[in-house]
Amino acid sequence: MLKVNILKYLNDKTENYIKDKNNEEYTAQYISDIFGVKRNTISHYINQMIDEGKVIKINTRPVYFFHKDSFERRFFKISKNTFSSIEELFNEYSEDENKDDIFKELIGYNGSLSESIDKIKTSVLYPTENGLPIMLSGPTGVGKSFIADLIYQYSIEQGVIKKDAPFIIFNCAQYYNNPELLSSNLFGYVKGAFTGADKSKAGMIEAANGGILFLDEVHRLNSEGQEKLFTFMDKGLVRRMGETDGWHKSNVRLVFATTESLSENFLETFLRRVPITINIPGLNDRDILEKMQFVYTFLINESKTLNKDIIISQRALDILASYSYKGNVGELKNTIKYICAYSYSKNITSDKITIKLKDLPETFLRDASIIGESKIKKKGDILISPNSNYNELFFSNINSNNEIKDLYRNIFTLYRKYKDNNDKEQFEKNIFLEINSFIDKIIFDKSKINENIMLQFIISSLQDVFKYIENNYNIRLNANCVYTMAYFIYSKGYENIKFNKDEEKLIDKIYKYALDNNKEEFKLVSKLSSLMDSKMDVNLQKEDEIFISFYFKSLKVFQDKKTIKSVILAHGYSTASSISSVANRILESNLFEAFDMPIDISVKEIGERLIEYINRTDITKGLIILVDMGSLKDIHNQIKDYINYPIAIINNVSTQIALYIGSLLNKDLYIEEVIEKVKEYNETEYKIIYPEKVKEKAIITSCITGIGTSKQIQKLLEKSIPKELGINIVACDYARLKNDGVKDTLFQMYDVLAIISTLDPEVSDINYISLDDLISGRGEEQMKKIFNLVADENTIITINNNLVRNLSLETIVSSVTILDSNKILENVEKCLNELEILIGKRIPNDKKVTLYIHISCLVERLIRKVPIENYNNLDTFIQCQENMIKNIKKAFSGIEETYNVKINIEEIGYVYDIITAKTEALNEF
Repeated sequence: MLKVNILKYLNDKTENYIKDKNNEEYTAQYISDIFGVKRNTISHYINQMIDEGKVIKINTRPVYFFHKDSFERRFFKISKNTFSSIEELFNEYSEDENKDDIFKELIGYNGSLSESIDKIKTSVLYPTENGLPIMLSGPTGVGKSFIADLIYQYSIEQGVIKKDAPFIIFNCAQYYNNPELLSSNLFGYVKGAFTGADKSKAGMIEAANGGILFLDEVHRLNSEGQEKLFTFMDKGLVRRMGETDGWHKSNVRLVFATTESLSENFLETFLRRVPITINIPGLNDRDILEKMQFVYTFLINESKTLNKDIIISQRALDILASYSYKGNVGELKNTIKYICAYSYSKNITSDKITIKLKDLPETFLRDASIIGESKIKKKGDILISPNSNYNELFFSNINSNNEIKDLYRNIFTLYRKYKDNNDKEQFEKNIFLEINSFIDKIIFDKSKINENIMLQFIISSLQDVFKYIENNYNIRLNANCVYTMAYFIYSKGYENIKFNKDEEKLIDKIYKYALDNNKEEFKLVSKLSSLMDSKMDVNLQKEDEIFISFYFKSLKVFQDKKTIKSVILAHGYSTASSISSVANRILESNLFEAFDMPIDISVKEIGERLIEYINRTDITKGLIILVDMGSLKDIHNQIKDYINYPIAIINNVSTQIALYIGSLLNKDLYIEEVIEKVKEYNETEYKIIYPEKVKEKAIITSCITGIGTSKQIQKLLEKSIPKELGINIVACDYARLKNDGVKDTLFQMYDVLAIISTLDPEVSDINYISLDDLISGRGEEQMKKIFNLVADENTIITINNNLVRNLSLETIVSSVTILDSNKILENVEKCLNELEILIGKRIPNDKKVTLYIHISCLVERLIRKVPIENYNNLDTFIQCQENMIKNIKKAFSGIEETYNVKINIEEIGYVYDIITAKTEALNEF
């Protein structure tokens, strides 16, 4: 168990690792202190995990340890488990990066062909004499021959064949009318094998010995030829045409290419011998980014060939990238060659070639109306010169880089002022204003969002990145984030902004400030940076991370308590985004999600988007949907089968009504109360939808220690109660139950059989069973009464046995904390015994069980330096309970010394609450 917990700890820490920060948390000594066990025990388990390939060791003083899988997910693959320093570890990435990958020449290297390239490398590096045969499949003109040539170059680069190894290309289509001639050329022949065979001759297979044989149009090989070929693939031996005995040995790597269906044109026995099949997509199946890259690449090539600048209109460029090419990449290449040649011939003496819409072939002009108006709004034409770079072209003509420079320099000025007056709150407030001013130019300038195909790609990629973060880290980011981040990245391009030395020093200082003060936000920036690097080839600089961390902080993404969620759904390009941006900003809270809808969108599509949102969002407190127009009944019909919590739909959304509803959401009201107040404020059409299905049965778990412990008790109960009974075990915050009672949405959603908690939340008409009674066995009769409604006698006996096994005090403490359960329980027992002596009273057993669990969690919080820091009526408590505070603190002195922690006054308050909670009276000795 300890070994598993250590690995889990390293996984969590490595996931949030920030280079160049204090690495103390990654040492054996620190981990030893966290778990309360000897350092050599920790080292023993970690060394085992290094040998198992689960942990990375950094041999510095002190030694650091990282979780290997977590590190590779965040950064890059590594070749070994032990490094002499952090620098050596990260240099492995630099060394790997400096090795040019021959396949980077392929358009689609990081996109549509990334998986195919991995397969090719696998086949080339497979540890047999001739690797694995490869089949390249795809329509004419997609680049199969080019890929075969790259395979040859990669094989030389990797040392699996010699530099002078042969690369033989054999096109089977040349002999498709004469199978015997095809066979004789491929396998060779002996003298007299056929008329004209006046001497023996080796075939292509023997000629390719030690190298690669590329068989193009291999589907032209008949069944007999395929059988001969797979005999060679099995044994490495070939028999020439006309030979009756003897074999010829040849070591050849085979690459095949075909445009036809594999299943219809090849023997099954042949295909079984070709384990690697690569499907090369047609040009029309590539995304617009890759198509545009082909267009730019071929235009640059023509500019080099003709040694002239090429000036092409944006509309012509757009149509070239959007046209449907039957002949794939080959047709696009020839089309661009023709267009350039045609324009060149019209004005040979000019030092440039101009390409307008009228210079495109007629078929393109006919399709121009189908393609529609250009989505690209760039002003002017595109200049392409012989030394142009593809990336530069994509990011050309962007003048908003100056806006970002201005943003950074304004932040520099604000930081200098902060150093003068030391007003941290005002400093951050001013930064938020500066960032919001910058964002306003993005959200409200509708023309810029469709400015460039590259921008569309960035938006699409970021949507995937944000969805991954939301799904894996339970962090909600509103829709405006995508557009803000996309335009920010697009505006910067691939070129980093250059700063002078003084500005670089300021960046370092502000970066340190942000690291110290935006800790949660920087964890998110770290995850985001890693994903953007791998998926988009975008590397964030220090100044970028500063901007993004403060941007996230301004959104308050880590202050999302359980509240009613709200969505603004409006037609038009950015209507919803604009309303939500203003409302969230004014209310200083991330309350509204925006869905911008095209005017012609169907109700069904609206429903699908809402269902997707509902499935990925915690709406246990309910959801309010603000719409600008449309039938509430229609929207209701689309989503009614997918809701488990109440949803309200309000018509005729406006900024004013959004601000009013947002102010109510901040008051933590119930959804029905919000709607009543909205109705009084502004007469509007609305509808509240409740789940239509029959309520499922549930048991609620809770603990005064917090929701984390409630969830661990939930897991233990789930292990104990058979799933077939269909009883949901739901964890709930104790304060929420205590304050809301039966008004809580959980009681609207479930038929609640009982609440199991460390303290009674006093919810009327709901069965309560104390955790102490379950552990001691006193709650057996209560449990029987509850389960009699849903289970037979044998099942109840099984449940009881499971509860006895799973709900021991040691098991619960072990599940809610990473500390050694025996050791912490022993220390808590001493503490409580001391406390009873000091106060001269006995603490009842039910309170002791709660205190055992609560104090175990408390100690871990103190070790982790995340104590509870708020307590209601703290000043009154300090004044009125001075003696009790002194006794609790004295009783805790042993724990403080053992675990090297200090208990704060707020934590003492909660211990006092448990001791004095309404229960059987404390008995005097």
